[in-house]
Amino acid sequence: AKSIDLESSLVAEREASAAKYSELEAEKTSFEAELQDRIESHNAEVESIRENLTHMQTKLTDAESQSAALKAEMERHIDGLKTELDASHAKSIDLESSLVAEREASAAKYSELEAEKTSFEAELQDRIESHNAE
Repeated sequence: AKSIDLESSLVAEREASAAKYSELEAEKTSFEAELQDRIESHNAEVESIRENLTHMQTKLTDAESQSAALKAEMERHIDGLKTELDASHAKSIDLESSLVAEREASAAKYSELEAEKTSFEAELQDRIESHNAE
């Protein structure tokens, strides 16, 4: 009877151990599944961040080359404006020189005409006086 009780007790203990093992194995499987879900979720987040960073890097690279192209275009435009301004300035200097020369020529012509007028008036005055004396 004692050995039957011992055997029954051992069987009950073995069954309890097997149940506990099955319970622990189920917890382990559940924990591993949850851990795998977390890893996959984390990997998906990392991949999403990587894709966003790659997209941003592409946008920054594009913006950088657009900026460089705009800068080059602006520099060409500024150079063109400087050339136009220099040409306009040179033309202005030429025009000013031409106007000064014209003014000087006009002043000389005016002096010449004024001298002719004075000479003509003197000659006319002489004739009048000569005519009046007769």
